Amino acid sequence: MKKIYALALGCAALLATSSCSDDKFTDQYQDPSKTQTVSCPALMVGVWQASNTWMNPVYYRYYVSSTTSGLFSGVIGHTNSKDRFAGAGQGYFNERWRNFYNTVTQYRVLETEFNNLPEEEKEDYRIFYLLGRTVMEEQLYEVCSAWGGVPFSEAGTLWATGDVEASKPKYDSDIDLYRMILSDLDEVNTYLNGRSLTANASTYLNAEDYVNNGDITLWRKYVNSLRLRVATHLASNGDLVSEARAAIKTMLENPGTYPMVDLNSDNITVPQTDDDQFDFDRDLQNAIENSTYNRMSGPMQRALNANTNNPDPRLEVLYDSNWNNEYIGLDPSETLTEQETNMSISTHGTAKYYAALDTSTFTRNPGFPGLWMTAAEVAFMKAEAYANNWATGNAKSEYINGIKLSTEFYFDLNSTGTYRDPLTPPSAAEVEAYAETQWDASNPQKSILTQRWIHHGAIQEYEAWNVVRRTGYPEIYFKRDPQSVATPLPLDRIQYPADEKDYNSANLNAHLGGKEDSWYAPLNWMKSNWYTTVE
Repeated sequence: MKKIYALALGCAALLATSSCSDDKFTDQYQDPSKTQTVSCPALMVGVWQASNTWMNPVYYRYYVSSTTSGLFSGVIGHTNSKDRFAGAGQGYFNERWRNFYNTVTQYRVLETEFNNLPEEEKEDYRIFYLLGRTVMEEQLYEVCSAWGGVPFSEAGTLWATGDVEASKPKYDSDIDLYRMILSDLDEVNTYLNGRSLTANASTYLNAEDYVNNGDITLWRKYVNSLRLRVATHLASNGDLVSEARAAIKTMLENPGTYPMVDLNSDNITVPQTDDDQFDFDRDLQNAIENSTYNRMSGPMQRALNANTNNPDPRLEVLYDSNWNNEYIGLDPSETLTEQETNMSISTHGTAKYYAALDTSTFTRNPGFPGLWMTAAEVAFMKAEAYANNWATGNAKSEYINGIKLSTEFYFDLNSTGTYRDPLTPPSAAEVEAYAETQWDASNPQKSILTQRWIHHGAIQEYEAWNVVRRTGYPEIYFKRDPQSVATPLPLDRIQYPADEKDYNSANLNAHLGGKEDSWYAPLNWMKSNWYTTVE
């Protein structure tokens, strides 16, 4: 907590004017740090900026995610080395925590400014408050899914009070926070339903919005798709199953009231630029291109049917093969010696034994965007809901649609790369024929969730981890680390950071209620046994 407080105090003067002043944003909106006028539009962007590291493919995020959720989800190949399940480590987890509470502080400034506006001015600025809150709550959803309950209702106030002791926040239960997120996102959709913004709001949003360029229809689709993601996350297990399924049913059976990201042209993305915080291909290249965290995993090799007569049509845009035109994944069944021997093999320049993330699609692609929501993810969530009878619809049709959208998305992404000539996409008929071969009518969940996991892959490792932890699909396995006492197996959750134990211990202990702060305490929404251990 000490660092959280220091962040808040250190940026208090900046927050009083704008809360966001990076040079790169000057091309996107008037820099509010150069004015003494508090601006709700700029404060909204301040919330987005504070969230940038974890909303977009930034170097720091990819390093931390690949060593943690990427490994634990099975989408990233890993060696059977000592302490591999410790993840990025407590220092990095602390930084993730601090980053979120910086976002919360930015949001509290926006919230306070909006609430203090005269009533007659609020309609000019309500959209900025709601969109700032939406992005903050996307991050709150991620944090709850990593730790469980966290401080929120009393968090982020030090900038206003200056009282360190009084501002130490109590913990809220993750159940209450998830319920709040579902309600708040529904409120945003209701607000935007059929609404025309005021002239001032429209002008300000067009000037500030670097995500959807002022298009409130796209924002509405994002809000509903995000709500579907959160509800799906809660619909399989735990205390919010009934509420989550009710939300899913209402949304999917009333598409006119709850429009979603259904086409790739609707995908919610942040475009790459040469500016430091949006130079995503540089960040990806630096974070993973020359590390082991760009290697195909054994589970991914099998899910993509690599090296068979019926490979997934996305295989060639997702991974570079080895020199022998084979797609070999790092697999837990191998010994460390075998893995290290194979990884030392190099021929034909940089070609390696294990397949790596496609260079042109990912790590050297000047068109690689920040990715907030895709139509393929929405289609797979719909398919899961229909297969489980959470709503009325055709599960197989949406499953096939999801594979089509995912294939289209990745080939479109590959086409923006300049490192090599773009690959020719398969026809819709070819993709549909492949999808048919992967459909298991006796276990549609396995088919659907495996495809969603593939789609998330290295771009959205955290969501891939959520899918596996919630459902146990796809079926992945790990070899126990006999050299580690603390973390011999993949983590169920992240322990609370040292800063909380040092500076907010009373509230943390009250939240834990005498229970151990364990890496291996399944969260409320999780499946208890979500992977298999092999010797």
